[in-house]
Amino acid sequence: MSKGYPLSHRKILLAVAVTAILATVVLLLHAGINSVQAANFNLGHSAHGPAPVAGREVDLRTLPDVSATDVAARPNVRRSPLTGTSASVYAERKAAAAQRAGTEAAPVVAAPPHPLISPETSAAQRSFAGNAEGQCGNAAPSDQALAVGDGAEPILQINQDCLSIWSAAGARLLGPKSLQTFAGLPADTYVFNPRALYDFYNHRFILAFGDSDLANNSYYDVAVSQTDDPTGKWYVYRFRTPSQNQVLNDFIRLGQDRQGVYVASNLFPMPGACCGLYLWEEWVLLPKSLVYAGKPLSYWYLTGMQVSGLYTDSTQPANVWSPYDNPRAEFLVGSFNINYGGGNCVNGCGGLVVWALSNPFGWMEGSLYPPDLSVEISGSFTYYLPPQASQPGAPNSIDTLDTRITGEVTYSGGQLFAALTTGDNTWSDIQVYRIAPFLGNDDPNCSGALAGQCPRMVQAETLDYKYLSSSPNFYYYPAVQPDLEGNTTIVFNFSGPSCNTCYPSLGFVMERATYLFGNVFFDSGLLFATGGAAYNGLDWGRYTAAAPAKVEYGAGVPATPSVWIAGAYAKAGGTWATQIGVTQYTAPNQP
Repeated sequence: MSKGYPLSHRKILLAVAVTAILATVVLLLHAGINSVQAANFNLGHSAHGPAPVAGREVDLRTLPDVSATDVAARPNVRRSPLTGTSASVYAERKAAAAQRAGTEAAPVVAAPPHPLISPETSAAQRSFAGNAEGQCGNAAPSDQALAVGDGAEPILQINQDCLSIWSAAGARLLGPKSLQTFAGLPADTYVFNPRALYDFYNHRFILAFGDSDLANNSYYDVAVSQTDDPTGKWYVYRFRTPSQNQVLNDFIRLGQDRQGVYVASNLFPMPGACCGLYLWEEWVLLPKSLVYAGKPLSYWYLTGMQVSGLYTDSTQPANVWSPYDNPRAEFLVGSFNINYGGGNCVNGCGGLVVWALSNPFGWMEGSLYPPDLSVEISGSFTYYLPPQASQPGAPNSIDTLDTRITGEVTYSGGQLFAALTTGDNTWSDIQVYRIAPFLGNDDPNCSGALAGQCPRMVQAETLDYKYLSSSPNFYYYPAVQPDLEGNTTIVFNFSGPSCNTCYPSLGFVMERATYLFGNVFFDSGLLFATGGAAYNGLDWGRYTAAAPAKVEYGAGVPATPSVWIAGAYAKAGGTWATQIGVTQYTAPNQP
């Protein structure tokens, strides 16, 4: 299938309307003759009227661990990421995906991942048990957030509403704590979709999640550690969805660069968010200069991004994690999904949407010029709504969600790394992408003191994309992380209908930066947590996590860079548990 949704013209035209009401500034970006739109910029600190609030100081060491009372108070809410359609239509599309055949030229199919050996992928250097369902109050799904600091490599892990800190050797240093307690919320508050990053340049942990009463109000919860010690003091912010009231801010995402912290979500109307009517995305741009000091927040937010006249969804802001990188723009990467390809790409979609966001905080220098947004479509590959994954004795019983990029997008050395789950005949594969974004001249409206700060995206070239496939088995929920050299580690979930290691498991595959471009991996990877029984819960975790480590910025000679990985697997008894491990290439003669 050829690239979907081509752009007829690559440049966004800007029209600005400014209305001053108190401190509120509303700036609208409209498309010209092209098929790309970005609308509704607002100065968010006055979007709801009250003065901005400072970050609340929280010392994690003083908070109690999760108690039986906390567990009993938790809301009995089962709310999967919303898909933009009703449960019945989504089920029909998934059933069609399970019957699909011959829609795409199948890639070379490898053997299933091996629990012990693999020619290119190296065994995990260390691996230990992380949070488990029973420790987290039987909460589901097991959505996975992971961030690893420098120095002694403390590991921050969050699953749904359960937070723990681990040492690099696998000792629990703190927790499990509840996110409700951390955010100062009642124990019966519904919290969801945790994400976490580490800022190696400033030596801070960052985490974000959502909370909602599921009737009228939804909030973003954003926290930053005050030092490189995640067990100590944090600044914790909580603020309502700025662009819209009575919405659910579903499927939280998190990114960062030198300047800012970027939080995104998909908005659905409430009440009635159960039924999947999709509105649009919301991106919130938080300046680190304020957040890291715990000061009252002023920020921009963006809504209404469109391609081909349709609202996009689930766009991931990039994690510019290396302290040696400082790109001219924050990049965001999304796939076509809810509104495309017959809905959830059941008929197939092509290419990725790559955005460049520049001048995100120009207003802090006294300018009212808004953030500058430009976009390109990258690649000619095709992906499809994946069927539900099978496990022994339970065909198509684990939800693989849709064609959104579920894991973090990372930026390193001028390239973007992303991955998604796709349908291939009657099973699911993962596709992993390496993209080179190219910036050109400034927006002509960005001049004077802002000259040079508003470069526009002129091209986004997919350098490489690869399948990981193993008929009749299922790969799903990938997350990809490069190290400082550009070697990549991809963590994923794996299951299948019949093999003895096919209960929901956790695996990873590695690839050298110098490996040839192509559409398959050198090998099919390794399992580092093998499922012990069929998963009998309703919701499987919708994303795994990978995080860089041993960057050693400002600490002398760098150590050998490594990548930590984490995710869920099904343990005996049919509940979820997690495993945390670390991988690295340690010698030139290592495959």
